[in-house]
Order: sequence, then structure tokens, then C-alpha cells
Amino acid sequence: MQGMNPKTIAWYFPLVVLATLFCLRFLDAWVALSVMDLLKSSDLLLTSSSNIPDVLFLLVCVASAFFWGNYLFLKRRGIINDQSRFFQLAGSTIPLAFILKGLSKFVFGRTNTRVWLAGRVSDDFHWFQGGGDYSSFPSGHMAVFAAFFSAVWLFFPGYRAKSTGLMLALAVALVATNHHFLSDVIAGAFLGLLTTLLTKLCYEKIWR
Repeated sequence: MQGMNPKTIAWYFPLVVLATLFCLRFLDAWVALSVMDLLKSSDLLLTSSSNIPDVLFLLVCVASAFFWGNYLFLKRRGIINDQSRFFQLAGSTIPLAFILKGLSKFVFGRTNTRVWLAGRVSDDFHWFQGGGDYSSFPSGHMAVFAAFFSAVWLFFPGYRAKSTGLMLALAVALVATNHHFLSDVIAGAFLGLLTTLLTKLCYEKIWR
């Protein structure tokens, strides 16, 4: 398996922080306002983007059960290979990323994009007040899906291009529907990636 390692992540971490801070300072507000102007130009776009249900928790539960079920099935048959290890990693990192994004949202307490656009509060962080209107940073969808696609990237090199494309599509969708600021998406993607990498490092001690 080829993939990212702790040293590589250590190099990327300051770049991600700088990119997030740059977006916070210069791009988030501009992008969110531009998207809202575009959505307002069409009642259909505005209505459809506002009525997207949040089924992330359900997806996490179903995916976790699916991957663990497949891992245990293969293990009982004595099959321990890259496929079984992928199932184990994905089954672990998806719910872990979901939990970590919840904790992060509570710590940062950033205003939701649409609440900010409504003019009710600033887009600042409200430290340790996360929940409700203060649950935008980081993006939970990006964290969970980045965790999954990072596992795919590590175990199945042939699907790396497709995984990257799907991640970019999700990032664009979250920003283009004003469900998240741009910096929320960047931070969420890195959280998911980091979750998968560290989980894999822990499992490697068992796999050896």
C-alpha cells in the first residue's frame, strides 16, 4: 500500500492551517455572499438547496455496520488481506471521524453559513459554545467522506482519481448550496484524512 505518512502530514499541516486562515479572512464571506446572490436568481435553486435533508448520522451507521459486517465475515473465514483490512479501517474511521467532527464543532462553535447570511450573528468562532446555530466548523460531511475516501486511496490506488473527483464534487456542493463556508470544508477534509491515517497507523501494529 502506498499512501501518506506522518512526516508528509506534518509538512501539510501548516499549509492547511494557512489556507484555512486565508479563507477565514478573505474568501469565506465573499464566496458565501456570491453563492447566495446566485441562488436568489432562481427560486428553484434557492428552494432545492434549502431542503436538502441531513442524513449523515444514518449514513455513518449504515456504512459502519456494512464495513464491520464484511470484515467479520472475512475474518471468520480466515481471510486476512487488503480487502478485509480496508473494511476494518473504513468501519473504524468513519464513525471516529463523525465523533471527532462533533467534538470539534463544540470547541470552535462557528456560526452556520445561513445564520450568518440572515444577519443574525457574526461569522466568528464562539469557543466551547458549539451546537445549534454554532456548528459550522469543520464540515462533518467532508470529515466523514474524506475519512472514507482516504481509506480507499490507501488500499486501492486504481480508484484514487475517482475518489479525488468525488471529494471535490462534494466540496463544491457544500459550498455552492451555502451549507458551509469554504474554510469549513478545508478543515473537514483534513480532519477526515488525519483520522484515517492515524487509525491506520494504530492498526498496522496489529496487522504485522
